[in-house]
Parts: sequence; structure tokens; C-alpha cells
Amino acid sequence: MKATRGTAASAGAWEVKRVIRLPTLEDAADATRAREVLAALPGVLEVEPDLERRRLTVCYDSSRLDYRTLTSTLEGVGLAPAGGLLGRIRASLWQYADTNARENAKAPPPPCCNQPPK
Repeated sequence: MKATRGTAASAGAWEVKRVIRLPTLEDAADATRAREVLAALPGVLEVEPDLERRRLTVCYDSSRLDYRTLTSTLEGVGLAPAGGLLGRIRASLWQYADTNARENAKAPPPPCCNQPPK
């Protein structure tokens, strides 16, 4: 039940893997719907639903996509991530990490060590 776009090498250092708990993930139709909407997002490399544990493993390029976009897309099709204090802390941490990754990906390369900056 994998949906793959691209390869692991295509994202390089910005590739992240997130396990999203979805209490509303109940059957194969939900899993298919989640896989299709996430695979359509630019930057998603792999989506793997786990119906037994009601979770979704998503591998994506954090320089092109962030956690908030993933969750809002899932909420748009009726599959809201687990709430609660731990869920909110986890979501905030992942969003913070993705924002930092996106900013670092856009940073200019550092100057060579034997040349002073201009």
C-alpha cells in the first residue's frame, strides 16, 4: 500500500519521515483517499498507511513541503490527526523543524575557507 513519487535520493538531506496518527483512519477507502491526496502534493516521496495502528507514514522533502500543509490536506478530506497535548507538541516541533529546513535550503552556500567574504 505504498504510493511513491521520486526516489529517496531526490530529496537528499531535506528528506524527513513523519508518522501521523489518524484516529479516523478506519478502512481501506480512508487509506486510499489519504494516500491519493498526499501523493498529489509536490515534495511527497512516499505514503504508507497502517490500518491496524491507525497511522500514516509520510516521507517528504521538507525544503518543499511542511507538516502543517500535510495535516491541513488530511483534514480537508476528513482525516484529522490525533489531538491532545502530545499531538500538539509533536505537530509544533515538526512544523518548526520543517520551517528551519526550508530556510536552510534557501541559504546561500558559505564562502570558501581561504577567501574572505565580500
